[in-house]
Amino acid sequence: DLQPFLTAVQSAPEINQAAVQNGEMTVTVDDAAEALPLLIAQASEHHLRIRSIDIEEPNLETVFLHLTGRALRD
Repeated sequence: DLQPFLTAVQSAPEINQAAVQNGEMTVTVDDAAEALPLLIAQASEHHLRIRSIDIEEPNLETVFLHLTGRALRD
């Protein structure tokens, strides 16, 4: 059950957003270097094994979509 881990992660000030879908957690942060140690520690504390971590930097289109709610070509 990921719910206790998700709740702990969501309450951390370093985390902007966290969600679980199909057993996979997506976390949005401003500073991955600051948030990663917290996420790893919380996973260990909840006896969870991390299979992989992917860090994605937003591109201009992603930022535009986030700010306006529509794609560049809409």
